[in-house]
Amino acid sequence: MTPHIATGTLDDNSHAEDAKEYLLSNDFEETDIELIPAALGTAVIMNIATPTARLAQEAVDVLRNYGANGISFYEVV
Repeated sequence: MTPHIATGTLDDNSHAEDAKEYLLSNDFEETDIELIPAALGTAVIMNIATPTARLAQEAVDVLRNYGANGISFYEVV
């Protein structure tokens, strides 16, 4: 079950890859992290599925620390 999704846009694919590696080293699963190339330039949208609100908040913090913008998290109903 994935009741929460954290999302943000990183300006550079290398920042997205670094954030992904950090998440993977901190108990997040590969299958729960999605990188989507944005329409323009090298920007990447990162979606992180989590089972709890606490983990979604951790994902938001990681996105913020790696310079993402447009960060949000929502509950899947």
